[in-house]
Amino acid sequence: MILLDNVTKFYGERLIFRDVTFKVVDGEKLGIVGKNGAGKSTLVKIMTGAEPFDAGTIGGLRSEDIGFVEQTPKFTAATLLDEMLAVGVEKFQARKILFGLGFTEAELEKNPNHFSGGESAKISLAKALLNEPRILILDEPTNHLDIYSIEFLEEFIKNYRGTVIAVTHDRHFLQNCVEKILDMENGRATLYPGNYEKFVQLKKERREAELKAYEKQQEEIAKLEDFVRRNKVRASTAKRARSRQIMLDRMERLEKPPSVETSNIKLNDAAESANRVLILEKIFFKNIIKDFSAEIFKGEKIGLIGRNGVGKSTLLKIIVGEFKADSGEIKIGNRVKIGYLSQGHEELNENRTPLEELNYEFGLTEGQARSELARLNLFAQVVEKPIADLSGGEKTRVALTKLILTGANFLILDEPTNHLDLPAREAIESALNEFDGTILIVTHDRYLLDKVATRIIEFLPVRNEELEIKNEKPARATSKPKSSTPKTNTQALDKIEAQIKMAEMELKMIEHEINSASEPEKLTTLAAAHAAKIAEIDELYLRWEELQC
Repeated sequence: MILLDNVTKFYGERLIFRDVTFKVVDGEKLGIVGKNGAGKSTLVKIMTGAEPFDAGTIGGLRSEDIGFVEQTPKFTAATLLDEMLAVGVEKFQARKILFGLGFTEAELEKNPNHFSGGESAKISLAKALLNEPRILILDEPTNHLDIYSIEFLEEFIKNYRGTVIAVTHDRHFLQNCVEKILDMENGRATLYPGNYEKFVQLKKERREAELKAYEKQQEEIAKLEDFVRRNKVRASTAKRARSRQIMLDRMERLEKPPSVETSNIKLNDAAESANRVLILEKIFFKNIIKDFSAEIFKGEKIGLIGRNGVGKSTLLKIIVGEFKADSGEIKIGNRVKIGYLSQGHEELNENRTPLEELNYEFGLTEGQARSELARLNLFAQVVEKPIADLSGGEKTRVALTKLILTGANFLILDEPTNHLDLPAREAIESALNEFDGTILIVTHDRYLLDKVATRIIEFLPVRNEELEIKNEKPARATSKPKSSTPKTNTQALDKIEAQIKMAEMELKMIEHEINSASEPEKLTTLAAAHAAKIAEIDELYLRWEELQC
């Protein structure tokens, strides 16, 4: 069992949190939530021994029992697979974890230090999972993962026999994977039983009860103070007045519950546009996008999903004109005005302050700019700093403010909830739900997709197709054969596409069996079947491409 008792942390004179007290029983899954800057990452660093604390005690945590996913990991092996094997696990287990997190067969032989920052975080996560420590501590584990890798991680965590402590803003993860949630707010920590939706309900009820108790006590205090004031000078009632004053002096005053801080994100009413907002016809771009076609209609809210690196962000940049497709046609409907939020915030001039950015782009006065930025909780010194010095979440808020001011009726959003805390994510979700225009959104935030998207397009590697998802039951939509394709070729294509569909279903079944298996012999057999099925699918895709030529 892990036990924290009255743990307090200062940075200099600044209080980070005070009297943090909670326990985690062996095998439990705990989520830690809170606004950016609430001290969540500091708390887990204290728990791992990487950070000192100023008061309180911690029990049940030994460094040799902890697996912690580093933010800036260092690797020593020559290949990714060797890096995994260095922790002393079997090859089939290493391959299972790496495949589950989205690494390919070819990448197993790549130097682990030659991967991107996001992929390095995945490698660090894979090593932590492979070690299977008694206590697994994860700091934003889903941040750099695509939807498929997140689903694999969730399945792994749910079946994990050890204790898991995860700092995360991923509401879907909190809903599916944790049994308790520690809420860090205003220097305090409160433990709630249950998953995310239970937490939201209990936190609301707790706040209402605390506010009611505070207001009742304030009424009582006011009555006592009034009695003392009116009666302390009268000889006949002075004794009772002194008694009331003693009651006031001894009373343990309740703190007023902090007001609920919300981001007031309100998108403007969308202007009328053509019914066909966007038509993409056979878009080709280098070796990333091949023969991609889709239509988006007025009022649709489309979620664009796919593995990392398949070209989702590239497609958005092609649509808004930042990149030029090698071939294909893009048609924007009449009266369609696009508003674009990029993942890297390239639309922001980092040499300007947020105030200067809104003045330059929209001609707002300082007062008007402050008012608009305050709607997304950007205040005081933050709006006077260069944008380059802002955090990722603060940059996203500035970019969202600009997006709102454009008055666009077609929003193209690339990971809009990245780096945002739970209140801001909920505010964006509400704003997008209420927006009466059209939306195309790339996101790994499955909770946001579940609440907002009316249709999903899955972006597949090599062969990009539209995939309709209804009631969470995906069904592949096969592409239409060209009119010039011979009938025999059409029949062969249909047959191979059916074989691909069946093989991919079989692969999913194998992956499900791998996640639930524990016997080494069975896992070895399943790992071999997994590798063989991937090779079979690759061969089918090659044959499909040959028939298309």
